[in-house]
Amino acid sequence: MQSKINFIYRPRLSAKHNLQSLLSFQTNDTRSASYSVTTSNTASSELQDPSNPSVTNGSGLGLSSGQSQSRSVGVLLQAQYEFLDRYIINMNGRVDGNSKFSPDNRFGFFPGISTRWRISGEPFMKKFKFIDDLSLRMSYGASGKAPGSNYGYFNNYSPFTWSYAGKQAVYPSNIELAKLKWETVVGKNVGLNLWLFNSRIRIDMEVYQNTTKNMFYNDLRIASTTGYNAIDMNIGTMNNDGWEIGINTTPIKTKKWIVGFDFNIARNINSIKSISEFYPRESSIGLPAQGSYKSFLIEGNPFGSYYGFRYKGVYVDQNSTIAIDKKGKPIIGPNGQTVYMRYNYPTVDYVFQPGDAIYEDVNYDGNIDEKDMVYLGNSVPKFTGGFGPSVVFNGNLKVQAFFSYRSGFDIVNTAKISSTNMYGVNNQSTAVLRRWRNPGDITDMPRALYGVGYNWLGSDRYVEDASFIRLSSVTVRYNLTPIILRRFAMKSASIYVTGQNLYTWTKYTGQDPDHSSSGSSNPFSYAKDDSLTPPSKTFTVGLTMGF
Repeated sequence: MQSKINFIYRPRLSAKHNLQSLLSFQTNDTRSASYSVTTSNTASSELQDPSNPSVTNGSGLGLSSGQSQSRSVGVLLQAQYEFLDRYIINMNGRVDGNSKFSPDNRFGFFPGISTRWRISGEPFMKKFKFIDDLSLRMSYGASGKAPGSNYGYFNNYSPFTWSYAGKQAVYPSNIELAKLKWETVVGKNVGLNLWLFNSRIRIDMEVYQNTTKNMFYNDLRIASTTGYNAIDMNIGTMNNDGWEIGINTTPIKTKKWIVGFDFNIARNINSIKSISEFYPRESSIGLPAQGSYKSFLIEGNPFGSYYGFRYKGVYVDQNSTIAIDKKGKPIIGPNGQTVYMRYNYPTVDYVFQPGDAIYEDVNYDGNIDEKDMVYLGNSVPKFTGGFGPSVVFNGNLKVQAFFSYRSGFDIVNTAKISSTNMYGVNNQSTAVLRRWRNPGDITDMPRALYGVGYNWLGSDRYVEDASFIRLSSVTVRYNLTPIILRRFAMKSASIYVTGQNLYTWTKYTGQDPDHSSSGSSNPFSYAKDDSLTPPSKTFTVGLTMGF
């Protein structure tokens, strides 16, 4: 149930002054109730009453019910003042309360202020006739976000799914989150608008910094020695600094032709400013599983950074597996024995054999372990944006295209991992046909080992630059002429054809380079592509009519 009451005040001041204000009260009450029963061994599948003789305590069976309620309230006060349509200032303050927080942190205050100076309206700008609009904008504002689950600040108890001697016990099912706080995004922005030559050229520029305080994440893995496997918590502070530029142009405009071209580019730099002392700094303890990479939360580094090994090819023969020191000489054991390269000694102590993958021994100790893991990339692109032309002929035929692009972006090709690891019975790529088979074979593909070996560890072998330019869409639309419209008694009608995801220019070897990390759900996530089939091309043909 929702309610919203607005009070708007717009006094009549003068031709030079304009003021408008808003006072808004908002409430929300969300309630849910559920009940379910799953039984078996009834006389008929039509019998839905659990009192009928049946089994409800088997696997996947049982009775369950649930009830939940949450409430939120918000008060917004906003005022905007304009002077001579050149100086504009907007101030607002919002107070939000939510029952999902403990009483100590239930309410949050989120202020904001924005200003605009329309420089082109100043008297000294009248001589610049070609400038339609020149405005400088600045803003500062905060917004809050509440968690999705209810009753997190209570220590909840749940029944076990099994019983003993007809008795059923309960257990504490969560950690009490009495200190949970609002996730707050504080944004700072400076912008410039420049419109020229009767809006034939429109330039919009932004420079911003968004700081996310008390970042909130769900189901964060913690040590099971605490009695729990996961927790929801505020983990730290993150900055997003960047800029955006958008340019819209109409280079040709005649009675028959209108040709436009638009372009935008953006740069965002993500960095971790602080991490809670109670939160783990690495994605896993020890070495990650095969085909996986390790992530760290390090102040100053971006989210989505990942670490692994450097891949150096395949051991040609037994001699090539001998460990060497920094000077390139064989390492000799304490008893004068030959030392061969090993993996994760003494925990695993796998001795590499001819045909196995070579990983760089960074510290030259003859053992591939955590000390040999290096930074391999991150999931934050250097530049993103799009561009495209539009052409209108006689006001009836319009052709529009849009290209999107991303540059300086590293992605883990997990589809390549699963199709070349030769570890199980899954289908493999034809690339494995060049795998190592006999001593002396020179190749970049290790030997096939079913269920054993360490030939597909997370390494730069599977990390690729996923920069791309994609022809995202092309639309051709024809608007029927007035003569045809009058003949069929229509006010408007058009025929159009749209093609989407038509072609991609990239050096990436996977199916689709347009992937991003799911950082909103896991701070240790990184961009990876597990698509085994190419993205589909879509064509749409349509007809619109108005009578």
